[in-house]
Amino acid sequence: MLKIPGLTSVLAMVVVGSALADTAFTAASGPKCKDDSKPDFGLWTCPGPAGYAVRFADEGNMVSLTLAPSGKIANVGPTAQWRGAGKAFGDKVQWIVRGGAPRAAVIRTWRRPDDDEREIEELSVFAIDGKRACTYASVDIHRTRANELALAKAEQAAASRCPEQ
Repeated sequence: MLKIPGLTSVLAMVVVGSALADTAFTAASGPKCKDDSKPDFGLWTCPGPAGYAVRFADEGNMVSLTLAPSGKIANVGPTAQWRGAGKAFGDKVQWIVRGGAPRAAVIRTWRRPDDDEREIEELSVFAIDGKRACTYASVDIHRTRANELALAKAEQAAASRCPEQ
């Protein structure tokens, strides 16, 4: 009887290990990114896995993020935009890849609610549905086990579809 719980533990580690093998991290700034910034407007695009990219825009007060195939990213509207605060974007993007294609992404973000000056730091989760991407969830960074919760939400997002536009 003791062999069954042991086997269950081994199977659980294999499943978790295979899920983690489908996670990739890329930089959200730096030498691999293409910088198209102007003096009062930050705009840069960083490569992601499997021909995808993430474009960041920072106008000072408003910021946006776009997830799309690299060749189409300049012609796609923002996946999300918000009133920026502090740093606005984290240093890296975590991608969930299934069948060789990105299916979800997580990035640390900072924002201000509309009529409020307080700063909210969160992990923003996006679903990627083929050539479209959409906001899926956010996790307050101050929650217990926030990174694990965001990864769980990203796993759910990877199995979801974006609403029709």
